[in-house]
Amino acid sequence: MRYLIVLEQIESGSSIQVPDLAIVTHGINIETAKQAARTAIKVNLEAYRETGQAMPEKMPIQAHFENPELNDLLFTVVEVPDVSDKIAA
Repeated sequence: MRYLIVLEQIESGSSIQVPDLAIVTHGINIETAKQAARTAIKVNLEAYRETGQAMPEKMPIQAHFENPELNDLLFTVVEVPDVSDKIAA
């Protein structure tokens, strides 16, 4: 599954938002921040599945591009494993 992320350079490294899941995380550089985002997304989605809640629907990417709070930030995507078929441990 692919999720849109928003990158921002901060004093201590890189901050990442995952707007479709209301996740914010960071890392000392872009690669560690992206890995932290992948982990946070996976944990978040597994929690939805384990509690029987519906996964949040992704907004159209254009809606995020038009969000004034995200102006001047860098957008990209991360790939995370699909947790929808996995059985909770």
